[in-house]
Amino acid sequence: MSKDSIIVDSKVFSLKGLFSDKFTVDFYQREYVWEHKQLEDLIMDLSSEFLKNWQPGHSTQNVSTYDPYFMGEIVLSNKSGEKSAVIDGQQRITTLTLLLIYLLRTYGAMPKFPTDIRDLIYADYYGEYYFNLDIPERRECMLSLFNKGEYTVPKDASPSVVNLVNRYADIAECWDKRIDDTNIVPFVYWLKEKVMFSKVWTNSDEFAYVIFETMNDRGLSLTQIEMLRSYLLANTNEDSRDAAMTEFDAVIRNLAQVKLSSKSKAEFEFFKMYFRGHYADDLSQGNTKSDFVRIGKEFHRWVSENSKKLKLEKSSDFVEFIHRIKYFADVYHKINALIQSRNTVDYLYLIVNSDYGFTMQPAVIMSAVSYNDSDKVVDEKIKIVSRYLTKVLTYRVWNHWMISQSALEAKSYELCKAIRGMDTDALQRHLATDPLEAPALSGTPTLNQQNRRRFMVMISLITEIVASRSKTPDYPLNHPDIEVEHIWANHFEDHTDEFRDEAEFATARNSIGDLLVLPKSFNASYGDDPYTSKVEQYFSQNILAQTLNERKYTNNPGFMAFMNISGLPFKPYSKFTKNSISERTTLYRLILEDHWK
Repeated sequence: MSKDSIIVDSKVFSLKGLFSDKFTVDFYQREYVWEHKQLEDLIMDLSSEFLKNWQPGHSTQNVSTYDPYFMGEIVLSNKSGEKSAVIDGQQRITTLTLLLIYLLRTYGAMPKFPTDIRDLIYADYYGEYYFNLDIPERRECMLSLFNKGEYTVPKDASPSVVNLVNRYADIAECWDKRIDDTNIVPFVYWLKEKVMFSKVWTNSDEFAYVIFETMNDRGLSLTQIEMLRSYLLANTNEDSRDAAMTEFDAVIRNLAQVKLSSKSKAEFEFFKMYFRGHYADDLSQGNTKSDFVRIGKEFHRWVSENSKKLKLEKSSDFVEFIHRIKYFADVYHKINALIQSRNTVDYLYLIVNSDYGFTMQPAVIMSAVSYNDSDKVVDEKIKIVSRYLTKVLTYRVWNHWMISQSALEAKSYELCKAIRGMDTDALQRHLATDPLEAPALSGTPTLNQQNRRRFMVMISLITEIVASRSKTPDYPLNHPDIEVEHIWANHFEDHTDEFRDEAEFATARNSIGDLLVLPKSFNASYGDDPYTSKVEQYFSQNILAQTLNERKYTNNPGFMAFMNISGLPFKPYSKFTKNSISERTTLYRLILEDHWK
């Protein structure tokens, strides 16, 4: 294609306008890779922007006056007679499509719910569904999510399909509870009419990628850090500046090496957590002028505007401020290194909280650390804080309470403010008051597609508590390919004497008392077997599975000592019945309560 024939154009579209077209992606760019953190951030951003405008009593007509929200550029390669190929924007288009499916399935029956949302999800072409991104390998999954809200992932599924199912399941967990039945209809109208994109399209693949690379130059994303660096160094005397610059630059290089499971950039997450946790006074999330919001959007400018509060007056203050940044960046780096080490003998709770996906943990720990605390004191504070957080998270998971960032961020930062710089004794006393208000363990936790990951972590924790108290620590999630395993095979016909119908059977089977965590290979080999066969195989697995087998109760002094000291009602089962599930549910609850008594 000659340069003279290359066409480039751009125009701003609402989500409704953008999704009136359907797209594809080039074969080399097919995977959908967004993780839990990206979805959570998107939902929080959309909710916060909407709530800046919405007031109780507003009707859908008021939405027309609300501020728009810009979600960046969508870059397309547009060829005559073909669907436009998305060069940049696949992740956002896919995630927003999942969000629309969730909104339609959850709230679509409400009065005045927009009637055109279905059209923004798929196009019906002579009975064939074509979703916003028309990729054949994903179509069956998308159709199942649209029709049933769930999809059983085949063993040979692509990473995109796995992520589609997981991110759809995450939406309910990450949902902002401030968006509810009172304002969901205005929110959906705002989403489709006021969320805006700049659609950039060209008829040249080569030029489309030039545009893409220009917009995604890594240097542009470092603006906040570069501006903070410039501000701090500009206020440092010339004789101190080179050393201060070397120190600051080393901090950023080290932070950039930290790999977060959320896929966020550690250098940005650190500064937001450090400034909010140690210095922010106004932590309100709905006030655009609060310390919390300003730090999240422009932490470099917040520092310069709050120089007096930060006691930044003379050159030596700025040098000392950089020293402090380095000290806490080292603490942040240590926290993440310990998580990566998987040393659950010494840092079980720190790793469990990470496995839960609780991204606020470093902020709470760092806020408890005082500048120049010794390594020993930092270590003690890591263990004190992480142990308390594990209790809160586990008790919430048991009760089907959310543990997402949107559910706990505000409370977590209030806790940060309360424990700033406490010594270890004061910290333990404060956390003993349960500032995050962990619920009592009640009811029967039931497995579903949305909570499967959290259940796997909770049951792994219960398993490790028993193992470590029996002097044989072995955290299941330190082993590869672990998954939640049902003790009962999925055969209702074998249990008609105890259940009236399959729904009642399924509820009992998904109760926590019927669950273990075991290697995927075990489930593949024995998952369909009757209990009487499985129980013999359980003796070769982790300690919680072993306790079902009578052989565990002879010649196992470590376990027997733990059982006798704790008084917990462990017992073997030659048969596993409905009542057995109830007993095991009680046992799991008592294990947790005994551990945190």
